[in-house]
Amino acid sequence: MFARTLAPCWALTCLIAGAAHAVGEEQQPSSSAWELLRAKYYGDRPMGEVDETYMSLEAPANTPDPAATPLTLRFADDDRRRIKRVRVFIDNNPAPLVATFDFASTPVTEINMHVRIDRFTSVRAIAETADGGLEMRSGWVKASGGCSVPPGASGEGTLGEIRVRTSADAKSVQVGIRHPNASGFQMDPRTGDLIPAHFIAHLRVSAGGSALIDAETGISLSENPTLRITSDKPLPQPITIDALDSQTKAHYSASNGSH
Repeated sequence: MFARTLAPCWALTCLIAGAAHAVGEEQQPSSSAWELLRAKYYGDRPMGEVDETYMSLEAPANTPDPAATPLTLRFADDDRRRIKRVRVFIDNNPAPLVATFDFASTPVTEINMHVRIDRFTSVRAIAETADGGLEMRSGWVKASGGCSVPPGASGEGTLGEIRVRTSADAKSVQVGIRHPNASGFQMDPRTGDLIPAHFIAHLRVSAGGSALIDAETGISLSENPTLRITSDKPLPQPITIDALDSQTKAHYSASNGSH
């Protein structure tokens, strides 16, 4: 008698759970974009997805500004699994690959940046270690129209002007570049025409005369792109920046002038 009574209740519980799971799936963006990206860049290579102490990604679930959403990557300084490259993807952006960061010998433990997010999407970071291993971290971000937000007021400064600021303990450097980083999906408010894509295509940060990070970047970095790079050791001085303009092929350079 007890078993006959329990069976309908158990079936109802499973039905409710199944419906709740279906609703949850509907609230998440499709993973089809990532499946294509994964096949293109990594094939069927396995990816670790658990160890947050080794690598983590932080992004707001509901971004306060889709055109400048803060994104933070953190890494452990682990000699046994030295990271040589990190790619950042925003699955549902028109250009999903935000940046490819190639690391040098000085350990990098944190990267902060601001990115454009066009619509509800997964944001991912995939690290490749020196021995070929892969680690992925991801999170959902709700946003709308980040790639088409009109450019801001020009303000003071000239195209390609670079500001370099190091922390008091020399373990962190913040790099800011005055540049529209136009996505190609923004409308000129004066003419109504689309603004051609125009962005920082490559960025090299050197410390003490040696490369710290080489980055291939694109339209998903925000206007006036800013990066903060942190190590658990003082960075050799001086810090030198070289950036490449996608449209003019001009090189913009700056240094903090320390010795």
